[in-house]
Amino acid sequence: MKKLLPPLFLLISINSFAGWEMMFCDSVDDKGNCKNKSEMFSLSNNEARLNVALTNAEGLHTTKIYFEIYFVDPATFAEELVGTQEINTQANAQSASCSIRLSKKGSYLIKARDSYKDYITSRELAVK
Repeated sequence: MKKLLPPLFLLISINSFAGWEMMFCDSVDDKGNCKNKSEMFSLSNNEARLNVALTNAEGLHTTKIYFEIYFVDPATFAEELVGTQEINTQANAQSASCSIRLSKKGSYLIKARDSYKDYITSRELAVK
C-alpha cells in the first residue's frame, strides 16, 4: 500500500512555487512588463542580448535574486553553468529583471534563486 504525504507538506510545496513567472524579452518597462516576449533569440554581432523578467503578484519576498545561466548540451542534456547575474530587489516588489548576453548558439536554462540561493523557478530559451 502506498503511503500518502501529509497534507501540510503538500500545502508548503505548492505555496513555495506559486505565483512565479519568468519571461524573456527584448526590453522591460519601468513596471516590469516584458516587451517582445520570446523564447528564441538570434545572434547578432556574435551575441544575443535579452532581458529576463521575474514576477510574482504576491511579492518577491527576497532582497536579492540570482539568475544562473546554463548551456544545455543537446546530446546529453547536461547543464553547464556559464554565468550568474545577481540583482538587488525589494522584498515587497512584484518584479525584477536583468539583462543577459549569450555568445553561443544552442539551448539555455535560466534558474532563479533567492537571497538564500533557494530555487525559485526556471525556464528554457534558444539562441539561433
